[in-house]
Amino acid sequence: MALFLEEVPLNTHYSFRSKIDVLPHIIVPWHYHPEFELIYIEKSQGTLIVGDCIDKFTDGDMIFLGPNIPHVMKNEDSYYTKNPNLFVTAKVIHFKKEILGDRLLDLPEFHKLKFFLKNSTRGFRIHGKTKLRMVELFENLHDSKGPERIILLLQLLNVLSNSEDLSNLASEAFVESFKHSSNQKLYQIYEYVSKNFQQKIDLEAAAKVAHLSKTAFCRFIKSKTNKTFTEFLNEMRINYAIKLLVEGKLSMAQIAYECGFNSPSYFNKQFKSHTGLTPQEVKKQS
Repeated sequence: MALFLEEVPLNTHYSFRSKIDVLPHIIVPWHYHPEFELIYIEKSQGTLIVGDCIDKFTDGDMIFLGPNIPHVMKNEDSYYTKNPNLFVTAKVIHFKKEILGDRLLDLPEFHKLKFFLKNSTRGFRIHGKTKLRMVELFENLHDSKGPERIILLLQLLNVLSNSEDLSNLASEAFVESFKHSSNQKLYQIYEYVSKNFQQKIDLEAAAKVAHLSKTAFCRFIKSKTNKTFTEFLNEMRINYAIKLLVEGKLSMAQIAYECGFNSPSYFNKQFKSHTGLTPQEVKKQS
């Protein structure tokens, strides 16, 4: 499936969109859009993919995404069985930088906010006290009208721009590769790998996704990411493994297989090569 450019509809009475979704399951495909996006997941569980970051999401999670970063959220399989007890409740805000205006952001009082927006291209997960404060403001925004809507949006952004309760999602390498390329093939490769990294990925099958020969595919990946395809694939797997190690719910062997490695020993070797630490050392630090 090609990367989908989402057209975010806007009510003519408002300068930005806020909505509450109540759905059986999330239905938006792998997509991007020019708007900033703030998502509060009141109730839902599944897998979150932002660029080359693969993570889990669950009830109470909050995400902030900069413009044009490819992302998708997919519920766990149980959400697609028409179980009435499983459903999605999410609050979402979309806004463009233009509504704030360059002159406003150039004011000294807005220095931190301007810096935050500029550095949101990797996306952020929001934690701790910041998230609790954001939830309070979210409650008021949806029903607000007139200038109060803009004031509440600025309050939300002010809280974020002064927070240390943020963790990046996509890697710097991913963001840099897309700064210099609008190539649909690269989007297709990222989508294919992010959906299939937990199983064996054959080089020939991956090359077919991009409609390239194996030789041309390897050259293409190297030119866009400065990595071989194996390095590119293993990096995505190890980034996911780190998140599973922090969760602490699975054994080392289970994590190795969950991330697509065919043996724990190979997983340990690649993990140490990529991070400089063993999986056990990372787990102790978490």
